[in-house]
Amino acid sequence: MKKLITLTLFLFCLAPLFAQSADTELEFYKSEINAADKKQLSSLEWDLNSWLERNYSLPSAADAMLYKAKVEYLNKQYAPAYLTLLKYVYEFPTKKMPKDLARQIVVEFPTKQQTELMQALTPGNLPQATEDRLNMFFTTANKLNLKDSNEHLLKDYSMFFTRFPGYENRDKIELLLGDSYRNDGNYLAALSKYDKVWKIYPSTKYKAASLRMKGDIYASELKDFEKAKDYYNKVLNDFPNSVEIPTVYKHLALLEADTKNYEVAMDEAQKAYEGYLKDGQKLEAYNALMLKAEVQEKNLKNYTAAVKTLKVAAELMPAEERYYVQAKQKEAQIQAKKLKDNYSERTVMEEIAAHFPTTENGVQALYRAAELAEKFGDAEKAKNQYKQVILNRPQSKAAVKAQKRITKIEKAALKSAKNSEK
Repeated sequence: MKKLITLTLFLFCLAPLFAQSADTELEFYKSEINAADKKQLSSLEWDLNSWLERNYSLPSAADAMLYKAKVEYLNKQYAPAYLTLLKYVYEFPTKKMPKDLARQIVVEFPTKQQTELMQALTPGNLPQATEDRLNMFFTTANKLNLKDSNEHLLKDYSMFFTRFPGYENRDKIELLLGDSYRNDGNYLAALSKYDKVWKIYPSTKYKAASLRMKGDIYASELKDFEKAKDYYNKVLNDFPNSVEIPTVYKHLALLEADTKNYEVAMDEAQKAYEGYLKDGQKLEAYNALMLKAEVQEKNLKNYTAAVKTLKVAAELMPAEERYYVQAKQKEAQIQAKKLKDNYSERTVMEEIAAHFPTTENGVQALYRAAELAEKFGDAEKAKNQYKQVILNRPQSKAAVKAQKRITKIEKAALKSAKNSEK
């Protein structure tokens, strides 16, 4: 007993010395960063990763992760740099996110990705347990699907399994690892991981998901449609109450459309819509309807049916400008180009303007409605709508064009009046 107490005291006293040694090592790496050339940067990245593997429990681990992100950025490894910074946000939620470094990294990505990448760095409320936060990190990283990120993520997965060997949601991490392999184009490895989920974890709640994901790979990447259908039908038959059911129907719709079974594809999309709506997943229900409308329009040439479907889709998302406008603009396009019905097109444009009167989408729609009113000979209504465009968004290009149209209408009215007097 006395020896045990002595050993405990020795280790207790030794711990600060280990921490001090690790921090001294970290300070050395910090001093090397700015002076390093490309070859040294690669070495520093390896050193910092090794340091983190050994010293995650130290308070200075947060600094080490930021140094690692900076080294990766300087080495033009932008996807790894971003993922390291994203992991920092989830690993150390109480620490301040370095906005300057984040902007430097994010600006290296395509413009269309930048908003999403910045938003991902501010995730909001996070779980208390580190392993649960990292679970969310992997989920977010996979959704972003960054090019040249897989090797980096694989190291993070490996480190996670080492740090948290008894994590109760390990099956979810295995599933996410399969997604990473799929994103990287390693489909056989992904299939193996999906199999592992339900073979190694027999009580997993992700068995239906893993089977559905196998079906997705066979359908989308391997183009083995029969095998894909086998997996999809297995989910439908063996897990009829699974949350995966609507997604299976949506993916069956895509598969049937690819194989030119358009009537079946439309029916499957409708089932997906109904399932998502029942589960309260309005955005997914909307996407299923947009898929159905696409089949109706492009493949079946049933433009009237497509318009009806698009109306229902828009009504699902009345306050979500992006989705409402997308459905309505598609509806207007079909009315104008396929059904040759400009009166209905005008009505749709007025609906968009009524929902979002002061946004760019709204004023553009109102301007188009005014153009159509002019075309139909209703100059007074057109003039009032042009005026509303100016009031709603005075600095817009639409406002400038609207003023020119008002001037033209007024000149035409004045000329008509003079001619009448003669």
